[in-house]
Amino acid sequence: MQVPRRPNAASYGKDKPALQRSIPGVAPLGPESGTDDATILNRLRMLSSADEGMGEILEALEETGRLDNTVVVVSSDHGFFYGEHGLGRERRLAYEETARVPLFVRYPSLIPAGMTIDDFVLSVDYAPTMLDLAGLETPADMHGRSLAPLLKGKSPADWRESFLIEYYSDSVMHRLVKMGYKAVRTQKWKYIQYIDLEGVDELYDLENDPYEMKNLIDDESAQEVLDEMKTELARLLEESAPVSY
Repeated sequence: MQVPRRPNAASYGKDKPALQRSIPGVAPLGPESGTDDATILNRLRMLSSADEGMGEILEALEETGRLDNTVVVVSSDHGFFYGEHGLGRERRLAYEETARVPLFVRYPSLIPAGMTIDDFVLSVDYAPTMLDLAGLETPADMHGRSLAPLLKGKSPADWRESFLIEYYSDSVMHRLVKMGYKAVRTQKWKYIQYIDLEGVDELYDLENDPYEMKNLIDDESAQEVLDEMKTELARLLEESAPVSY
């Protein structure tokens, strides 16, 4: 069976100098560096198994009369590459395929069925949300915000309009050597700043280029936006600095 692929599966790191650089002992990105169909099919089978297990949990809650009084949350810690940009078996980079994760929340007494949220939600929001729904206060030094207002259909005026993505220079995979980065994403733009590499940063217009195939870092028309994104990245880094006790 041939698995359908996203448009950026054939880009092989085009417009991504950090991915295109020559690394001793590491083959360049290409058709063979992505994820094969057999691996993807096995992961789909794994997801089917997880779905079956979730169904059994919900069935048990319903049989005991506790389903509608239980907050059910389904999410993940990261996404995964299935050949996008020529990448496979990897999830540490800042592209959409790994930065975005699913989030499903069921709690009938609070959340209308079929409701969707377009605001930015982060994994650091999960703990404050559960504390809030349990009637407990969120510690002042805890990152994240309760999603309860969003789940009620209300979007606070001061809700985040950007968020930080960062990763250190890992050595687990040869291709990740010196690939540590700090990135900022807004509804329209994403800027990726590499820490240990020069001249390889990336800027994407996500509204017009959702598959991140055209790097605008050197585009003259995008320089004002680039400056704004650099300023926003600096603000987010300062905001996320460790708390002193």
